[in-house]
Amino acid sequence: MAISDILVYADPTAPSAERLDIAFRLARRVEAYLIGVVPEDAAAVGERFEKMLLNESLLGEWHMAIGLTEPFVTRWAHCADLVILGQRLPGHDTGLYRPEDVILSCSRPVLVVPCAGRRPDRLGENVLVAWNGSREAGRAVQDALPLLAMSGAVTVLLVDPEEDADIEVAEDLVAHLGRHGLRAKTQLIRHELATASVADTLLAQVARLDADLLIMGAYGHSRLREMILGGVTRTSSGV
Repeated sequence: MAISDILVYADPTAPSAERLDIAFRLARRVEAYLIGVVPEDAAAVGERFEKMLLNESLLGEWHMAIGLTEPFVTRWAHCADLVILGQRLPGHDTGLYRPEDVILSCSRPVLVVPCAGRRPDRLGENVLVAWNGSREAGRAVQDALPLLAMSGAVTVLLVDPEEDADIEVAEDLVAHLGRHGLRAKTQLIRHELATASVADTLLAQVARLDADLLIMGAYGHSRLREMILGGVTRTSSGV
């Protein structure tokens, strides 16, 4: 499915400018309608968003959040093909304090732009897929196909798979991606001892492979907080 409309959350912080840069570049690339949501009492951010639409000759609109930001963003996310959010910034008032609530509630793929370490010149050229054979992981890969279509390489990563059947499914996934015209391969990591968390292993592989997009399923609040709230200085983007 093509991306026809994108929702991006914009706020007064510096990382928001980078998030908007990604949203606008992606909207231009896929000719998508762009919807901006800004915090309550942040009309200046919305007005700047409107000027950017005019300057870039893009179609779109913006809305100021009313009441709790998370439910408001979730409500508008239901009407978009892709949602772009940022990480929580300790010590900064972004207005969106629990981005994981939006991810788990919005029924749409979410691109989380890290606060630091991202490649400003690339998005989705070298992709790492966190694969464990779960429904959530499978849904994330399928939802990300429009972004994967722009990639030059895709690595399907398994960390400490419990059964050989899990590896076979990953290889079948690579074949599926190949039928979509993608260059994909599997990578297997086994730890003899539980010396690193799965999140740390994923982020280490993002750095090692120089990946500019990390695709993973949304499993629950604890794991999302580990990736979204605990990774402010790491290199990762997640769908």
